[in-house]
Order: sequence, then structure tokens, then C-alpha cells
Amino acid sequence: MNGSPVPRDFGLLTPAEVKALPHEAAADALKSMLGWVDIFVAKPHPERVSGKPESPLAVCPFMPGSLKRRLTWFALAQRIIDSPADVISEVERYRVPLKELQPTFGIDARFKTIIVVFPTVTPEMAPEFIDAVHATVSADYKSDGLMLGEFHAESQKSGKYNSLFFPLRSPVPAMAIRLMVATDSKFLLVESDDPLKDLENCKAYAAAMPSMEPPPDNVQEMGAILLGLIEEIEKRVSESPSGGKNGDEGGQENDGQDFQEDDSEDTPEA
Repeated sequence: MNGSPVPRDFGLLTPAEVKALPHEAAADALKSMLGWVDIFVAKPHPERVSGKPESPLAVCPFMPGSLKRRLTWFALAQRIIDSPADVISEVERYRVPLKELQPTFGIDARFKTIIVVFPTVTPEMAPEFIDAVHATVSADYKSDGLMLGEFHAESQKSGKYNSLFFPLRSPVPAMAIRLMVATDSKFLLVESDDPLKDLENCKAYAAAMPSMEPPPDNVQEMGAILLGLIEEIEKRVSESPSGGKNGDEGGQENDGQDFQEDDSEDTPEA
């Protein structure tokens, strides 16, 4: 046990409500995370795309639309985080509420985002409590039509378009949940040494898509993209002498399961 006091229950807070919180440690953690989202995540960055410092897209092109529509909420972990299971439980608390928050249909519904902040998770704990948790549960969230992002100050995941850019390094450890959109179909690939995992992700999402609430936008387009991905991966697996794994350990690259690598600007349907 890390000895930190039990965090206050602020509930789900809008950015304006986070800014209005009184000065105290828990509130300051939320304010720090909001500031990072405002000035970094939702803004263009010259290092986002290697060799293209003039790129107009935000570090996460999804976030400006979410903030503009006032569909971003922040939450503080409501327990002392003593194990990865505690992180899983805290994030799970918001799976259903995210879908039930208004609006529940239409384009705007796809911009809903909840960012869960874990101020008692130390930098030393983060690889096990944030990165490993994300790796363990992200496929389950994707099968439910949700994208899960992981953030902490020591993240080793580099940007997809610049291996020297680390977009997931936040001032406070956090996990974020949002609904998947049509352009997220390409993020079902984990881009690792395991095409079988890619295949599992794609098939799980395809199976869950018809029953998702709210339903995905551009269902037919998404279905066609998924079918193409599944066929491509199955072919790659069948042609691989190792049964799909190429044995290349490599470094960590942002696999797109977070909020940082969607090339669509502002709208999920772009």
C-alpha cells in the first residue's frame, strides 16, 4: 500500500468544473491533466510528423472536436491504487456511463470522452499499472466498441509518424475511454509481432459491431474495411512459416489504440 489518502469523489467533471476546483492535491492532478490536454494533446505539434513541422493536425485530431462540443469529462480514481486490478476496476466504472451520457446517438455521440486520472500511481508503478493494464484489457474494450488510451510521464510508446515523438507522456498517469468511430478500424491492428492478435481484435470488433449502442457511424463502410483487414491478416498468417509471429521484438510504437494517431481532423466521419 502506498500510504496515500483516499482520493475525493469529484464525480465526472467538465473542463470548466475542473478549473473551478479549489486548490488541493487531488484537484491539482485533474487540473494538470486538463492543462496537458488543452495545450498539448488538442494542439498541433511540430514533431508529430517527422519532417513536417507545419502539419495542421493536433497531436490527437479527435480531441479538438470533443472539447469544442463539451463532450470531454475528467474523473479521479476513487480508491488507493495498490494493484493493476484496481486500475482495471476504476476504468470499468465508466464503461457504461460513457455510453449513457448524452448525446446517445448521432455524430456528436462519437465525441464523448472520459479521462480517468490516477494521481497515486507513481512513475515506478506506471509500466505495470498503466501500460500492462492497457495491453491486458484493450481488446475487450474494442470488442465493446470502445477505444482505450494509456498515459503517463515515462511512456515509451513513440508516435506513429515520428519514432522520436512520445505523445502519451502525460504529467499524471491516466486512462481514457471513448467510443470507436469509422476511422478507428485501422487501429484494430496492434502492429506487433503477432498478426494472430490483430486477427483476434478485428474479428471481435466485427462480431460486436451489430449490437453496439450507440451504433457506429458508417456501419457499411466499417464492415467493408474490417472484412478487408481480416482477409489481409489471414493471408499473412497462412503465408508465415512461424504461424503468424515474425519474432521481431522491436521497440514499442504507439499502436493506435489510444487517442493520438487518428489522421481524421475534428470529425469521426472524416
